[in-house]
Amino acid sequence: MSTSLEDSRFARFALRCSGFAERWFPDSYVFAALAVVVVALAALAIGGTPTATAAAFGDGFWSLIPFTMQMAFVVIGGYVVASSPPAARLIAALARVPRNGRSAVAWVALVSMLASLLNWGLSLVFAGLLVRALARREELRMDYRAAGAAA
Repeated sequence: MSTSLEDSRFARFALRCSGFAERWFPDSYVFAALAVVVVALAALAIGGTPTATAAAFGDGFWSLIPFTMQMAFVVIGGYVVASSPPAARLIAALARVPRNGRSAVAWVALVSMLASLLNWGLSLVFAGLLVRALARREELRMDYRAAGAAA
């Protein structure tokens, strides 16, 4: 059996699995909403009053704001560094390395992991910009979904 035939069978199987998951698995928001309901019911079951449970949820939710701002600054700082002219030149050079689509996806994963050793916010943006630079190379025929997941 030839490699391209095996690849196409594997690709068709993967697309069928992806289609099944997209159709039958709920969005992540559904899981978050269900988790809130389960925790609220558990709080009520162990003796909490509805007012105390709602107040605890509200207080806990807003206490996440400082953490949210910290994470926003990490990602914004990563974007500032990754989109700077020296980083743009580095990304362009790194985008010239892979010779085919599969190696491009593996390359994105490797570069992303190495960049994450410096800073995870930087690696998120850097790898995303690398995927975009690789996508501009039409001769690669890269699976963009796999490259995005690798980033």
